[in-house]
Amino acid sequence: MSLTPRRIGQTEVHPVGLGLVALTLDHADDPARAADVITAAIDTGIGLLDTAYAYTTATEDNHNERLIARSLRSVAPADRPLLSTKGGHYRTGDTFPIDGRPETLRRHCEASLRALNVEQINLYHLHWPDPHIPISESVGALAELQRQGKINLIGLSNVDTGQITEAQREATIATVQNPYSLFDPGDREVLAYCERHGIAFLAYSPLRGMTTRGPRLARALEELAAHYDATATQIALAWLLAQSPSLIALSGATRPETVRNSAAAATITMKPEHLEQLNHHMAP
Repeated sequence: MSLTPRRIGQTEVHPVGLGLVALTLDHADDPARAADVITAAIDTGIGLLDTAYAYTTATEDNHNERLIARSLRSVAPADRPLLSTKGGHYRTGDTFPIDGRPETLRRHCEASLRALNVEQINLYHLHWPDPHIPISESVGALAELQRQGKINLIGLSNVDTGQITEAQREATIATVQNPYSLFDPGDREVLAYCERHGIAFLAYSPLRGMTTRGPRLARALEELAAHYDATATQIALAWLLAQSPSLIALSGATRPETVRNSAAAATITMKPEHLEQLNHHMAP
């Protein structure tokens, strides 16, 4: 897909966003790495940084959000990417419980505001629907936070179309963040729903399953990578971006070169016959 911006609410962003969880889970003691990765994202035009209240260490609250805040200290407000975070999911030791109660979401939001050092969070997601709490109650709490000016846009993560529909009765939903990749395209129905309703679909884990792909798909990726003078990873991302103009790929990175390579995938316009070639070999 050519580098045509995608839209979140009224904001146009690069087709590739940056997921930052690995900087906490794998490199918690290396804040300089986070700064280098975020600088590379800004330099390449990436306009969305994605984090969450739950992306933290076992000993420090809001670790990933604090990393982002420190990395953006020297960036002028007008040059900062859109910040996306999530609540209703948290870490305690090595477990990650879900809690979508309104009071919990309010507490998580306040903590994220402090950690990110902002007065308003650009985009705030319900991280996971709580099976014990109606999603309408959770989203109602986010709508109240929006009315208070603490969040701008409301998103949902890890949801199905029924849950999106229920949530829309409480608030305008700007984004849905679900897994989607060439190797795990399980959310076609949700993607189609988002496209119909003007909701940006943030595809997380866009390369999930790449290391275990079948030999025919691996061969097709390598052939197309050679054709487009790209990498197999870039071809997988380009395929993903071609699935819908509503889709933004949330690609993780822990090195600046990975950020740059992922962003460059958005400049690849794949021919229809090559997209179909990958479709033929993709997971069911």
